[in-house]
Amino acid sequence: MNALSLFNDWLNNDFYGSNGLCAANAPVPDVDVTENKDSYVLDMDLPGRTENDVSLEINEGVLTISSEKTEAKHTEDKHEKHEEKEEKPQYLLRERRRPSFRRSFTLPKDIDAEGVTAGFKNGVLTVVIPRKPEIAPRKIQISIA
Repeated sequence: MNALSLFNDWLNNDFYGSNGLCAANAPVPDVDVTENKDSYVLDMDLPGRTENDVSLEINEGVLTISSEKTEAKHTEDKHEKHEEKEEKPQYLLRERRRPSFRRSFTLPKDIDAEGVTAGFKNGVLTVVIPRKPEIAPRKIQISIA
């Protein structure tokens, strides 16, 4: 079994379902996970966010990616761009809203937690999780006692 196949099992369970929504119907970012002989790579789509909006943490083999983006901050940012204060807009249709989120991934045991790096470019967060080198079995010489 592939070490990261549990990502697919975990993401496609009843909690997340196939539509990318959690039980509370809050949208969660789309994620792709790939692997090679040296590392696992997680790419998460985060349109409208910057590296300052996102937090990553590894604790006891669990990678947690979260972002706090409150409605009040978004509205204040828009108002700061205009000289005069405007009324809060009345939305007729609102599909671009991106509330706060938190996603956690249980990592395989072969990762090097100290070597994890992350980059942010064009609305995509890329997390590179290096693998520990495989420890090859060694033959032990038996000496005469």
